[in-house]
Amino acid sequence: MGTAQPKALYKHVLEAPSPTDPNNTVKLGLRNDTFQKYGQRWLTTPIAEYYAIVRGSIMEARHAFRGVQRPMASGTAMDVDERIVVYTWRSLFSASWVGSQFDGRVIIKAAPPGVVFVVLVREEEANEQGIFGSLERWNWIDEDSELPHAPVAWTTRYGKKLWSRT
Repeated sequence: MGTAQPKALYKHVLEAPSPTDPNNTVKLGLRNDTFQKYGQRWLTTPIAEYYAIVRGSIMEARHAFRGVQRPMASGTAMDVDERIVVYTWRSLFSASWVGSQFDGRVIIKAAPPGVVFVVLVREEEANEQGIFGSLERWNWIDEDSELPHAPVAWTTRYGKKLWSRT
């Protein structure tokens, strides 16, 4: 599970399987500004899913892919789509937030049937903290009928498969 990073670029830092070898790990960071955007829009389900699924289960990812087949840019970088690593797996549970912003809590429930959980990570430039990438978004996608734990149409959705594990 990740650790909180107060007054830093990253709200949390956690470990995930390396894109080059699932038996090794890399550090991923959740940027403060990314988390604040979810909070400002009061997107409670993604916040709950981050705490319950991303932080708690990303090490269980069954597939990693590189690149998304749609243009993505950030600032002057026009090649962000090529620097995205996607982790996928079939989570056994989902999460939601109940209550208010100040006294709410995460509720764990059964995962929706026929879907996989997907986490998009943007590779970072080399930095002093050793962070490989930043968590950009996470969500559920229908599961592919031929490759368990992978999203439907993964061959056209992503650039290439980096690894799969059973």
